[in-house]
Amino acid sequence: MARIRLVGGVVTCEIGHKMHYLLGRARPVVGAVLLALLGASSASEAQIPKTVQAPYAAPPDQALLVFSRPRRRQASEVTMHIVNQAGRCIAVLDNDWQMAAPMWPGKHMLMVITGTAPPTVQLMEVRLSAGKTYVVDLRTRVNAKSPVAIKVRRRADQPLEAFPPAVRDRVPAKPDLRRCTEWVSWKRGKIESRAQRVKVDWDRASDEHRATHTVHRNDGWTAAEVHGP
Repeated sequence: MARIRLVGGVVTCEIGHKMHYLLGRARPVVGAVLLALLGASSASEAQIPKTVQAPYAAPPDQALLVFSRPRRRQASEVTMHIVNQAGRCIAVLDNDWQMAAPMWPGKHMLMVITGTAPPTVQLMEVRLSAGKTYVVDLRTRVNAKSPVAIKVRRRADQPLEAFPPAVRDRVPAKPDLRRCTEWVSWKRGKIESRAQRVKVDWDRASDEHRATHTVHRNDGWTAAEVHGP
């Protein structure tokens, strides 16, 4: 079984001068969280500019992954951190937030991290095509090992295969992703150990379980369909 490590390099370029000083005195921190698992290419983790004019329409050469979290009345709802295999936060979700994360086409393994003592790690896989928008619903539930319910909105399951209007009409949140990435770096050791355990569970899980937590290429909508009725 491959050991999961958070390797520096990718993330150190995302943090400020103060953190560079701290990282210089410590072991290399957050980087390829799941790189050892899937052998993802470094090109797939390059910085991707965000499109602001049409927040939920993917550009022709990229995919867009929309994470949507419904409103809950509990005041103590935890923050959800969605982290890519380079150890970089691509989305942060608080209560009633929605975010769009641009990603390169291809296969990626993502972590959904919640809590702090210690953090809880859950995995999901995404297989993306250029020019398509994908939607994943995340909600909290009472489950110590898997406190986040992950549900992929699949194009074939929607009425007339239309892009969900409730998703299209919501205003995207704009959290500080650099601050989130710093938080992941501070929790590196605990995240590593948790990620190793859940990866073993992922490999042993049934095909049905993995398919349920995987975004497939044909689950997405084109830009024209996102803006359609």
